[in-house]
Amino acid sequence: MTGEPAGTALVLVAHGTASPQGRQVVHDLADAVRAARPELAVADAYVDVQEPKVAHVVARLAPEYDEVVAVPLLFCGGYHVRVDVAKAVAPYDNARSTGALGPSRLIAELLAQRLREAGARPGDAIVMAAAGSSRAEATADARAQARLLADVWGTSIDVAFGSAATPSVPDAVSANRDHPHVRVAVAALLLGEGHFHDKLTRSGAEIVTAPLGASPQIVEQILTRFDEE
Repeated sequence: MTGEPAGTALVLVAHGTASPQGRQVVHDLADAVRAARPELAVADAYVDVQEPKVAHVVARLAPEYDEVVAVPLLFCGGYHVRVDVAKAVAPYDNARSTGALGPSRLIAELLAQRLREAGARPGDAIVMAAAGSSRAEATADARAQARLLADVWGTSIDVAFGSAATPSVPDAVSANRDHPHVRVAVAALLLGEGHFHDKLTRSGAEIVTAPLGASPQIVEQILTRFDEE
């Protein structure tokens, strides 16, 4: 683009994955956001595993647009949200980043939908699995998301993590084996397939939900974060 900056760019910032299916989710979300807000220039960026990195994308777009808004495609406000994404926009007066997608009632309703789709039913023990972070803020966000899910699902929800925080998902699943004749269902607080979701399938649970994917609810939550000041 040449001439004066114009318009707004929305940067969807994903973690990054080696999984082709997981990568496709981000592309599908970008297409869906473009369809919902055709006035926006939508780009994808990543904090790990994949290119282009978020700092490079923001640096390229900031001189071209009136405003650049980075929306993390992450559900909890850990290091990537509070450091990687925040640092990427900090040098530019016309750039800003939003919080993580969660915690959110909309995401809780989508998690409950995924549980029903996977065959979970009342009486099953439910473990909500988040990716995990060493930062206390991210753990607090995950627990807040689980409370919202508990409100939607109508029963208590355990929280477990794929890495960095405790308990681990296998430990949380195992702890529920103290209750005889109870199935354990893992609700995956994950955007797409990849390393973390593969680990959930080996956790010992009878049910593991599909990732949340490029669903209309995720598109709505992205735009909710974008519209927040």
